[in-house]
Amino acid sequence: MLSKEKNDLLTQVTGDAPMARYMKQFWVPAIRAERIKPNGQPIRVRLFGHNYVAFRGADGKAAILDEACPHRRVSLTLARNEDNALTCLYHGWKFDVDGNCVDAPTEPPDKVESFCKKVPLKYYPVKEAGGIVWSWLGEGLPTQFPEFEFNNLPESNLLIRIAEINCNWLQVLEGTLDSAHVSMLHQSWVEKVGATVSKTKHDLAPRYEVDSQPYGYRAGALRNMPDGSQYVRISEFVQPWYSFIPKAPEENHIGSFVIPVDDNRCVQWFVFYNHERALTFEDIAITERQFGIDPNLSPDNFYEGSLEGRWEQDRTKLEDHFTGMYGVLVEDYIIAESMGEISDRTQEYLGSSDKLIAKIRFFLLRALKDMDEGKAPLGLDQEIDYRNIRSTNGNIPADSDWRTVPKY
Repeated sequence: MLSKEKNDLLTQVTGDAPMARYMKQFWVPAIRAERIKPNGQPIRVRLFGHNYVAFRGADGKAAILDEACPHRRVSLTLARNEDNALTCLYHGWKFDVDGNCVDAPTEPPDKVESFCKKVPLKYYPVKEAGGIVWSWLGEGLPTQFPEFEFNNLPESNLLIRIAEINCNWLQVLEGTLDSAHVSMLHQSWVEKVGATVSKTKHDLAPRYEVDSQPYGYRAGALRNMPDGSQYVRISEFVQPWYSFIPKAPEENHIGSFVIPVDDNRCVQWFVFYNHERALTFEDIAITERQFGIDPNLSPDNFYEGSLEGRWEQDRTKLEDHFTGMYGVLVEDYIIAESMGEISDRTQEYLGSSDKLIAKIRFFLLRALKDMDEGKAPLGLDQEIDYRNIRSTNGNIPADSDWRTVPKY
């Protein structure tokens, strides 16, 4: 369990909260690049309790600015997008992709230029990679960009899906890195997800071994197999919100990131990718089927659960389906939301399979402590080789070291 003070430190992510300040020292996945079109509709992006507007100018340049027009605080998601600038509908004040005010027609013509130079609208540096528009929301110069291998692949090799979840970010992140629940919560789906995952059903109590890394942790969840071997699922936690899910050699890689919307909501990004070839329609269909992603829903929110409808659990199916819920990821989100908007970790009781969860909390709290003491927090104190981070899994002899399993 955690003290209330520590739980608040980990879960409060808005305003000037320490976790918000820490997270803003990293590049943030803000919006799918495909979602904003040249001269297209401006899109609201809410992160850390603050509203931003994302748009793409006529020349193709992406931009992220504060959403509210600095004149009378009208939303710039309503603005006209033309001439590489947003024009506020209320009084016609115009802002280019760098946040500069370039016109204010309600001012005297001879004073427009000088007036515009004084009008503040904050611009946030952006970078496009991996089919994502990333933004730097922190103060000062941007830190190292996370050059994960998917960020250097063509978009044809990627499948990006996003879910909006009505609970605090940490509940979802911890679920992603909890290997022990796979063989219990997802037991009705493991055969469909892949042959490797189905091996988790042979041992419901994995033993965790966790190695510290400059970026976070690399953890092996070891299970005993009927033939005397061990099955290991190796997960990666990369600060502050990334995880990589184990895969088999023939499967696509899976990267996940859980980004706070505010204290009570988050979005989880999934990037399915293949570093050798483009994804086919069959790849996409199989992935959506395996993970329970409804292809009829928006790729920017494929989840529609709610407490009021008991998250659409069908209890008539419990006789032959463990949860009565549709899909692996939906099961994860329902479990996370059922803990409440912010889980009260002062009341929980951890077991031996929660070793990685406990270490992740320690890592994040240590980072906040370092930041408070004026030190470079963990994960920002040295250059990271993001391109070499991959999760994996495999069978090994009982006396073998799980660290020898190759990264496929």
